[in-house]
Amino acid sequence: MDTIRFSCDVNTNIPSNPIHLQILLDDNVMFDKNIDQEESVSFEFDEDEGEHLLRFVISGKNDSHNIKDDNGVILDTTQISITNISFDDFDITNIIMGNPLKYIHDFNGTSEMSEHKFYDIAGCNGEIILKFDTPIYLWLLENM
Repeated sequence: MDTIRFSCDVNTNIPSNPIHLQILLDDNVMFDKNIDQEESVSFEFDEDEGEHLLRFVISGKNDSHNIKDDNGVILDTTQISITNISFDDFDITNIIMGNPLKYIHDFNGTSEMSEHKFYDIAGCNGEIILKFDTPIYLWLLENM
């Protein structure tokens, strides 16, 4: 059976106050770590024909991740960047820019759960969802 190699780079803008990232493929945990520095993530999986779900789950963010001025105005906040997403070394950034990934969150408990667009930066607890089909080369051709 053939395998597919997934890879991406993850980073945070405030390494001293990390938030958590899990990457799940079809509900199997493939990566699970607090993001406190730039890191390359890579894993291989069997190319079982059909639809697959890749989820980036962000958690652990709270008010301590906000840098505020004396008036309580947020000046900066911890965020995670997820860039250079690729399958078998084929960068899908252009696919994501043309068809942003679904990012489901509730602004860390300050509003109702809602769907947003994800391009490469996430700052709220929630899920970023990438649906894809295999064989991967057909999915890539259909989405280019």
